[in-house]
Amino acid sequence: SPLSSLPSPLFAVRTPTAIVTDLGTEFGVEVDENGNTTSHVFQGLVQVKILPSPASGRGAGGEGGVVQLAAGESVRASRVHAGTHHNSATGGIGSASGTLRFTHPTTTPKFVRRMIEPPKQLDLLDIVAGGDGLGVRRERGIDPATGQQDTFFAMGGKQYFGSDDYRRIEWHPLIDGIFVPKRNSKHIQLDSAGHTFDGFNFGTGGTAGSIWARAAEVSPINMKRNRWTWAYTMAPADKFMPGGGGLLCLHANTGITFDLAAMRKMHDGVRPSRFRATAGMAAPGPKLADPYGKADLWIFVDGRLVQSGKGVQIKDDAIDFDVKIGPDDRFLTIVSTDARNGCNFDWVVFGEPILEMTTMDP
Repeated sequence: SPLSSLPSPLFAVRTPTAIVTDLGTEFGVEVDENGNTTSHVFQGLVQVKILPSPASGRGAGGEGGVVQLAAGESVRASRVHAGTHHNSATGGIGSASGTLRFTHPTTTPKFVRRMIEPPKQLDLLDIVAGGDGLGVRRERGIDPATGQQDTFFAMGGKQYFGSDDYRRIEWHPLIDGIFVPKRNSKHIQLDSAGHTFDGFNFGTGGTAGSIWARAAEVSPINMKRNRWTWAYTMAPADKFMPGGGGLLCLHANTGITFDLAAMRKMHDGVRPSRFRATAGMAAPGPKLADPYGKADLWIFVDGRLVQSGKGVQIKDDAIDFDVKIGPDDRFLTIVSTDARNGCNFDWVVFGEPILEMTTMDP
């Protein structure tokens, strides 16, 4: 958030030799075993005031023993003891315990500024639902026709037909875009860098419902509101989310691309190193008989096909996706397409999709 420009009388750091007052800033204060105080400003301004000497009641250095520091500046309030050479130009004042004065460090002080460890993983469901990957947001999604955020799951019978357009997502910095591949199209665009793929084997060129981050445990309100949509009429899908983390619902034919470069920029010092998910075809509930869903699942990194599952059906075991991501890779694309038998009941889910984070090489 923007730094306040107003002084805060409620926040100051008092040391044995100085008072460092916040003037709307980020700063560091170091006190050594003798009480000497070093202050450094990263952003904004601070005021550093030498405390009155016990003997004289007066401070020293600057004007009235006070200096103001701006970004990148440092000062040291230190005690000069008897016998030490004293430059009167600093305005020092003597006492039984020595003279207090300001000096400037010869090297920039070092401080620990990150008090919270960088993330070990990012939750892609939280991102699809509008979060930054560090939370547990669910029950939100994306309209595959417009790219806008969906606050409720679109009706399962609503058909979105394919397009040659790759739709950028402007409202979320970590999602690059989405697409619904058009039937008989060649060189389908996968990301905003223009990477394409012409190996999809699909027939309908349409999809049904939102790209959706579904919670494992759905609230009664959402269940009532969405009970006739495929993401909620499916049978229990525990085999895809053994940890109870939720499901990315991605009905064939749909694709979504995440921005890996933006994630590295947002989380300094770490980067996505692996994509993991457990995926497959969700089974319809008991009221829907004889389902015949069949789909292909695809994972791309910068337009390169890195893992897939072909002809996936309800009867099949779950597929563990485990994709290595390099330090310079920009985009991760997840796609589901029908397997040329229509897209009815192609209820594709990616359970507990996450990006593992690792420390970047210096």
